[in-house]
Amino acid sequence: MPTVYNFEAKSIQHYILESGKLKDMIGASEKIEYLCCDKGLLDQAKVQFARKAGGAFAAIFSKHQEAERFQAAWTFCVQKVCPGLEFVQGIGTGEDLKVAIEKAANAFKTDDHNRLLFLLPLAGPLVARNPRTGQPAVFLDRVQGREERLDAITKTKRHPKFRSGRALLIDKFGLKNEGELVYYWPTNLEFQEQSDEEITFPFLKDNQYLGIIHADGNDLGQLSKTVQDKLLKNPDSYARIMKDFSEAIQDTTVKSARQATIHLTGEVEKFSRIIPARPLVLGGDDLTFIVRGDLALNFTQVFLEKFEECSQQALTQLKDTHNELKTILPQQLTACAGIAYIKASQPFYQGYDLAESLCKHAKTFSHEHLDKNKLMPSSIAFHRITTSIIGDYKTILERELTIGSGNERIQITMQPYLVGDVKATVNNHECVYLTYLQTLFDFLNEEEVSHGTAREFLSLLEIDRNQAEQAMQRWYDNMDKRGEMDLLNRFEQVLEKLIQKPDANMDQKQKFLKNQNVPPSVMRLL
Repeated sequence: MPTVYNFEAKSIQHYILESGKLKDMIGASEKIEYLCCDKGLLDQAKVQFARKAGGAFAAIFSKHQEAERFQAAWTFCVQKVCPGLEFVQGIGTGEDLKVAIEKAANAFKTDDHNRLLFLLPLAGPLVARNPRTGQPAVFLDRVQGREERLDAITKTKRHPKFRSGRALLIDKFGLKNEGELVYYWPTNLEFQEQSDEEITFPFLKDNQYLGIIHADGNDLGQLSKTVQDKLLKNPDSYARIMKDFSEAIQDTTVKSARQATIHLTGEVEKFSRIIPARPLVLGGDDLTFIVRGDLALNFTQVFLEKFEECSQQALTQLKDTHNELKTILPQQLTACAGIAYIKASQPFYQGYDLAESLCKHAKTFSHEHLDKNKLMPSSIAFHRITTSIIGDYKTILERELTIGSGNERIQITMQPYLVGDVKATVNNHECVYLTYLQTLFDFLNEEEVSHGTAREFLSLLEIDRNQAEQAMQRWYDNMDKRGEMDLLNRFEQVLEKLIQKPDANMDQKQKFLKNQNVPPSVMRLL
């Protein structure tokens, strides 16, 4: 009878980011990639797969005993290659493939997600520990005259095969020789710990902010379920077509990330061949990237735009190849992203948690602004960490980005921002487009615009709203007296674009501004 075995690595990002050192992140991400990539650990098994990417797969067997033998061997190998990596799994056998898939899914859901993984040695009171992870040390690493105690998990991440990060994940980008230049990926964030074989991350002078980016496809889970239900009507072709669908999603993510990276190389100095970024997760519809702070937003915007474009090409090809998919696949796919701006010295795993929370916030907003059976628009939310305690974005909105009390409460952000060609279909007047925010940014950076006035307005807004309005009014009056109405008119046009939406009439816009508690001095410009 047909048997299905599902496997998925759990908490991949936390496994990768645990120590906070880029060299360990690279080794961990290469290990995760090695599990399911071509010519990787799983590729050595002669098994039929319905999907295989990003540390997860679904394998189909003809006998239950074969699946059990494979499960025993596979879990042993995973624990040897990636000690400390958590995972969930499930086996299901049925009279037909559909029943087997359902039973495997149920077993997968009921698998013990909270099982404890024991690693030796145990942490006794006299055992030395890795100061970064708190785990018992098993090895003393000596580099450049420095000594560092490593635990068992970190030691495997620094294995020479994975440590350099020159294969697997990076090979997906094909940027070894783009045009006439040879590009290199950084392998170290700390210049003082750089060895002869390492490449230090190209930070800006006196600015060590990084953007931790997490992006995720919209409604891919539901789409996969729809495709699966359709294909189960013809079990003979299920595995083949389902694998093609999975690979199309994977290729879309990789191509989009590659295009965003190529765009990134055009943004840096011409003499620099070190890419100011590093991929950590690139599997399925998930992306986790570290990008230099000043380039992170632009990189993410390009990725989301290319994701829509590349997915349209991939889905069109799938429809042309498989008639079964013509009526159920959408025209294209969309994604949302979150960016946590964090200093290189701050905990990366907390920064990732915030990026994931920002991505979730963007997804929720996009979902609230579409009709049923319509595509979710792509959107971005971001936040720069300025406090020692890093919470989720909902808490940050309440404690850091909302000022005033009672009816005078103001939320000093309009996030998330929409990106791409897919428009919101419900309450579009509530949506702000990233391109218009960038227009405002460019305007405020012009020499003719008083930067001090803008900073003063924002500072006073947190202290006293009336003083903030008076400061804005003084700036408006002074510009009028100096005859600089052209600048004011341009400012009005920029704000008009930021608020005005294609389907919003004036009443909707004024109501929206009022609900946002926009000061009258600004509303007058609009």
